[in-house]
Amino acid sequence: MSEAAHLKIEEKFFSPLGHQIHQESTFFFPLLVISERSHQHSSHHHSFCFHIMSSIFKLPNEVVLRILKSLNTEKVTELVHYFKNIESALPIMVLLYQRLFGGVLLILNGAPRVDSRADFGLTISAFEDKMVNDGSFEGKLFQHVRPKLIEFKFTRQTSDYHQFISDLNGLLRLLESNDLNICSYFEHAQQINIHIDAHLVFIENPDSLNSIIIKLLLELSRHNLTQKINKFTIKSSEIGSLYVAHWSKLFQYFSSLNTLDLSENLIRSNHEHFLDVWGMLKKFPSNLTTLNMNNNMLTYISKDFIYNLPPSLEVLLMNQNEVEIVEPCDLLEPLPNLKNWSLNYTKLCVLSPIMFKNCGKDFVLGIKSTYLPESDLIKLQAIAKSRGFKILL
Repeated sequence: MSEAAHLKIEEKFFSPLGHQIHQESTFFFPLLVISERSHQHSSHHHSFCFHIMSSIFKLPNEVVLRILKSLNTEKVTELVHYFKNIESALPIMVLLYQRLFGGVLLILNGAPRVDSRADFGLTISAFEDKMVNDGSFEGKLFQHVRPKLIEFKFTRQTSDYHQFISDLNGLLRLLESNDLNICSYFEHAQQINIHIDAHLVFIENPDSLNSIIIKLLLELSRHNLTQKINKFTIKSSEIGSLYVAHWSKLFQYFSSLNTLDLSENLIRSNHEHFLDVWGMLKKFPSNLTTLNMNNNMLTYISKDFIYNLPPSLEVLLMNQNEVEIVEPCDLLEPLPNLKNWSLNYTKLCVLSPIMFKNCGKDFVLGIKSTYLPESDLIKLQAIAKSRGFKILL
């Protein structure tokens, strides 16, 4: 590589950090062990590496990691490729991999429909292989560095039915695994998000896919990962037609869950012999702030349903359902933190304005394209004006 090319790399990656580096501690980087003798006999290529290392990697590990975090993933990956085959750069590689593996880890199905960005990404099968079979330098580091966030994101392509089921089974296999590396990795994970988009179309037979999703939910509810899941999405499936009274109770075990997306799952208000399946008992964890039930088949919202929602709830999305009736209650009594309730594009025709008599100025009610009578709309608008909250019509 020419001197001009070396200088270009140095300028691209390190010049913007010069001021920050100058202000940091000048203690020597403890992992950097390069003998003066090997430096004297190196090529210009290795002299340049030493120049970079002496300018940045003399700093303490925690300082270098802070500097590397200011670089985007693409630049860190380029640095990994640059230093990968330089034997004396092994300590640098340790910190570069710590930067990549310690950020956001994305675990995907084999043929995802949606592109996603992360610090490091693997398919579910590649993750399992890396944890169980990879004895390389990179593999060992991956097994021991814990990411700040693990995001399982499974988005199915229309033509990928059987492979998608296979990938979900792969996730189930990981959860049930007794492999020490896998168990330790998940045990020390900091935060986890799970996103499953089944992307079902009506011509398909969904039974196998729905069953594996419900089985995953059951396994997760009793796994130690449960306490670390912050966001959970199950969408575009038909789990609303199977065992709803049973699986709907499992979310209460996800104690760290703050966002739950159950949109597009054919969820109904009644199921089998249960007339109000979502009004039966408390179903959601006490820290939940956002519940998305858009694009389902709910027909009414009972008082029991509202009172069994967690008081922490801030956003309740029920757009594009079949909702006709909301049973009256004082909304702010069970849901004192509610800021947004969206009932847009529903069949809503019964909604008592008095429900909102105590709502504050930060509250927003969405009732676009509903069938509410003009008299109720006038009363709602009068209450909204006196209380200072917004109505989206």
